[in-house]
Amino acid sequence: MIDLSDRDLAIVAIALAGGFVCGLWAGLFLMPAEALDVPTTETDVGNGEVSERVAFYPLPRAFVALSIIVPTAALWFARVRTRDEPETDEGFEWSDATDLEEVS
Repeated sequence: MIDLSDRDLAIVAIALAGGFVCGLWAGLFLMPAEALDVPTTETDVGNGEVSERVAFYPLPRAFVALSIIVPTAALWFARVRTRDEPETDEGFEWSDATDLEEVS
């Protein structure tokens, strides 16, 4: 199995969230407008009166919420996973100061 570091997991989470949101909106714009022109009844209760009216919502309400919640959750996940990650100097060797020659 692939062993991913915390940084790799954070990158994957953000990429998946971005892909999800882009796919959500691209799918909406690929849909014909007539498909979303379905009338829904909306009931208003105010001042003791109940009135019903027909409302058209060309955009599902969940799209806006998901477009905010999913990237926020991915950024939070990335922040939590990489918060206390120690920086390593792998592949870098420190040389001794006595090994250096003076250049004149």
